[in-house]
Amino acid sequence: MEKVKKSTKSKKELILDRISRIEGQLRGIRRMINEETQCLDVITQITAIRSAISVLGIELMKEEFCKKGKEKKIDEAYLKTLFKIS
Repeated sequence: MEKVKKSTKSKKELILDRISRIEGQLRGIRRMINEETQCLDVITQITAIRSAISVLGIELMKEEFCKKGKEKKIDEAYLKTLFKIS
């Protein structure tokens, strides 16, 4: 059984890796359109990108929330902005 290596990458590097994967997915969609791939297959990839972008947003939000928490600067106005609550 293989041991799972603990990631030595920083959170910033992990986020940048995620962005690179999304960019690759977008290039893939461009290629699919140029090759006139069936619409359903393109839509499937678009759905995957939407999901990846949502996860990216959540990761960024968690990172920002953690930073603010460490600085003890979390207040109601900040939370409303963070979660877009009016």
